[in-house]
Amino acid sequence: MRLFLWCCAVLLLSSAVSAKDQISVQLLWKHQFQFAGYYMAIEKGFYADENLEVNLKEFDFSIDLVDEVIQGNSQFGVARTSLLIDKNAGADVVALFAAYQQSPLMLLTRKDSGILLSSDLKDKNVMITNDAKKVGELLAMLLQAGITVSDFKQQRHSYNVQDLIDGNTDAMASYVSNEPYLMEKQGVDYNVIHPKDYGFDMYSDILFSSREFIEQNPDLTDKFYRASMRGWLYAFENIEETAQVIFDKYNSQNKPLDALQFEGQELKKLAFDENGNFGTLSIDKFNQMAQVYLITGSIFLGYDFSDFIYHPPSNFHRLSDAEQSFINQGRKIKVCVNPDWYPYEFIKMGKHEGMVADYLDLILSNVGLTYEVVPSTSWRETLQLAKSNRCDLIAGAMNTVSRSDYLSFSRPYLSIPAVITTLADVDAKPIDQMRVAVIESSAFHEILSDRYPQMKMIGVGRNLDGIRMVQTGAVDGFVGADANIAYVLQEHQVQGLELNDQLRDSWDISVAVTKDGPPLLLNIINKSIQTLDAEEREAIYKRWMSIEYKHSVDYTIIWIILAGVAVIAAIGLYRYFTVLSYNRMLQTIAEKDALTGICSRHKLRSEMDSFVDLANRHNWNLSMVFFDIDDFKQINDQYGHASGDIVLVELSKLVSKMSRKTDRFGRWGGEEFLFIMLETDFEDARKIADKFRDKIENAELGVGQPITCSMGVAQYIRGETVEQWVARADTALYEAKAAGKNCVRVA
Repeated sequence: MRLFLWCCAVLLLSSAVSAKDQISVQLLWKHQFQFAGYYMAIEKGFYADENLEVNLKEFDFSIDLVDEVIQGNSQFGVARTSLLIDKNAGADVVALFAAYQQSPLMLLTRKDSGILLSSDLKDKNVMITNDAKKVGELLAMLLQAGITVSDFKQQRHSYNVQDLIDGNTDAMASYVSNEPYLMEKQGVDYNVIHPKDYGFDMYSDILFSSREFIEQNPDLTDKFYRASMRGWLYAFENIEETAQVIFDKYNSQNKPLDALQFEGQELKKLAFDENGNFGTLSIDKFNQMAQVYLITGSIFLGYDFSDFIYHPPSNFHRLSDAEQSFINQGRKIKVCVNPDWYPYEFIKMGKHEGMVADYLDLILSNVGLTYEVVPSTSWRETLQLAKSNRCDLIAGAMNTVSRSDYLSFSRPYLSIPAVITTLADVDAKPIDQMRVAVIESSAFHEILSDRYPQMKMIGVGRNLDGIRMVQTGAVDGFVGADANIAYVLQEHQVQGLELNDQLRDSWDISVAVTKDGPPLLLNIINKSIQTLDAEEREAIYKRWMSIEYKHSVDYTIIWIILAGVAVIAAIGLYRYFTVLSYNRMLQTIAEKDALTGICSRHKLRSEMDSFVDLANRHNWNLSMVFFDIDDFKQINDQYGHASGDIVLVELSKLVSKMSRKTDRFGRWGGEEFLFIMLETDFEDARKIADKFRDKIENAELGVGQPITCSMGVAQYIRGETVEQWVARADTALYEAKAAGKNCVRVA
């Protein structure tokens, strides 16, 4: 009897241990590569690793996505940007991540239908789901063209592109990664009407849950989040395998394998942010989306999305059992270093110091690893030590093709500006015509050889050797890292040289693990790097660059709010305005730079066409000033991006105050600005540009140091294209840079 009871207890315990947590996910569409990350998290066992059993539910017209999650029928859902409307209406939902940084949703038409623009959709039949009809980017695009959702006939979506081909509908809500491929396969010419082409770019496929579920199940949420992220990263790293899995197991739409592979390649282009990260969410971008919904009355005054984004626990990048076991062995990691690369990395009295050393201390100590430095006398010797497996890793190295033969590189943890040291009183040559000195065996040599095959390079052993060659005229310049070269110039009291940013580039530093080293080490290091926070990075920068940081208001957010206020002021009159009022407000969002409030590049480009037409018809002079902020990347690096934003905003205000009503001033991109003047020849334009330059240099723009600009002036030549006109101004700007910056040159 006792034996029987004991066996029953064991069986019950075994059942309890093996029972998996049940999770349901409501998708917003039919099965396809669009949801690949969730499929692969199932198939590769990532959910099982977290003791989860996940059920993926296809879209059904009979359900409401958000209600499905709020009511608990599904624990998680995948939604479009219309989730903001539900959030504002009282649905207590939380966004975990966005599978796509740019929406793949668009409207597809047949080329022979004559429906080429969003404005052509009036009174047409459109296959679109109720959810898609509320998507912000589509709404914005349509309203900008004077089209409301009542101006076209909504048809139930068949999910079959054949209906578009056969003329059963005029337009179909589709994905850029999907239906166009099917049209091409059938030889049918098509047209894509995409919101991003109208200035509207938003998230898509937002994974969300209810706040109630997350608060009651924090560990379960964390597990699902973590496993899903693993699934997505695996899917995009292994597109062919993923497509085969979908083809075999999730192919409810009967798509051919090549279509799924194509879909994966196209969606991968939309999935990662500018830093290569997956799943990124930003309150700023949500606020920009909300402005579109404010215009339509879908979102009301007083919206607050500050608690909308889920923040995973700090152990998201936790170690696997095998990785933790390796660490527990207590093995000291053998590290090769650059002994003479101040302030980035150097050996002083036998101690490893510098920015790279501080980063390495953090990266390894964060996961409980210790290390010892393998001595070397030069960078060349360091590389030889790594090749011969005398060390496990190099603390800081750039990823190049030749090094990839014997090293595997972590994700970058540091970015350094690359500069050319030149004589201060000599006009710089075009880069590819230069004769430059470069440290032999350095990554600079390999990278420059690849990018500028015409450039002549001479290898030197030390920075000072290269600098002396510049002084004697043996070479036109010496290429290296900005802070390192600046230190050498100061240390040896070298005069008559300057740092030239002609390369306009920054190169990434990674930990480089030897390929014959511990197999788990690279994964461990990558996970540790992802835990580094902004404060730790800033502290390292301040320690070695001796820069006093100034923490200021983030003007990016302020300008977004101000843009929102302008829209909000019009909401009360919404019901009294015609569709044309939508157009005006939407143009404000699409055509004004969100940070500075001045014209966007899109707006400037359209204005230039108008100005050229006026100049040609009336025989008026027309000139432009193309200018950018000197050494702006260094300002960002030294003071932080928030302070860099302040500089952009304050400079924009200053120049705007000096402009006439007939002038046009806007941000061309980054730190580049463009100023267009009617009835102004190049001489007057040069004087105006010099006035701008002087005012900017003597103004306080928020960082406690003078800000200078280099400027190129070009008068429009009758018959040339706008692109040719801009190119001449850009060439003049380049000449101003080459002449020492903070000056004006005329094309």
